Amino acid sequence: MKNQAMKLHSVSVIAPMTLQVNYDKNRSLDVSFESLTNQLTIFAPLKDEREFATAEVTDFGWTLEWSCGASLDSDRVLEMALEQKGMINNIHFRHWQDSHGLSLSKAADALGLSRRTVSQYRTGIHHVPKTVYLACKGWEYEQQHSAINIAKINTPNTLSVL
Repeated sequence: MKNQAMKLHSVSVIAPMTLQVNYDKNRSLDVSFESLTNQLTIFAPLKDEREFATAEVTDFGWTLEWSCGASLDSDRVLEMALEQKGMINNIHFRHWQDSHGLSLSKAADALGLSRRTVSQYRTGIHHVPKTVYLACKGWEYEQQHSAINIAKINTPNTLSVL
């Protein structure tokens, strides 16, 4: 959900293959691009330090782009940073929220959390506890099963007595 994405504010090279990315609201994270340059051909030119240093924020903060044409959206860069920090549950939380189209407020209501807490989990300010991760799974299970039960109630009985 782009309206919940964090916009990039600025980037700077802090080490070979590593950027410090600065988001709105003074959120700053370090992201290594080394594995990405080895995995995807489009990012291979970034192995050249001069090319890597051309990183800039474009598209009004929604994209990180290099002069060679390689680019990543701000959300993917954030997820890479969270993954590198070992915050996998935060990434799962983001995907859960996005896949169900839940706003911060709706996700908070679904889990019995404050909107602020949901925002902090989504942006990686705080680790998502295992209990919250499991609550997301439970909510998902309830949604699927309540939809099945509603379908059963609304489906007319096709058996008839002759």
